[in-house]
Amino acid sequence: MATLSAVKHYMEDHHRATVEDLAMRLETTPEAARNLLEMWRAKQRVRFIPSACGSCGKGAFGGCSCPAAAIVPDVYEWVADDGA
Repeated sequence: MATLSAVKHYMEDHHRATVEDLAMRLETTPEAARNLLEMWRAKQRVRFIPSACGSCGKGAFGGCSCPAAAIVPDVYEWVADDGA
């Protein structure tokens, strides 16, 4: 089931996940999974991991226009609770 709690449990267990992997595991759409991840991101519990998308090496935040940019998966990483 696609809930914030389900995302938390999955991410705590796997540490990193692509949007597509999470969507498949939670039996939801990639858009819904991304929205849930972004809610956790707003709470600073996950972070988006930009990756170099091709030969230009600009990455997800650098305005990459490489043909490979369309196939690089979005990866998110769980931010461990520091006990604070």
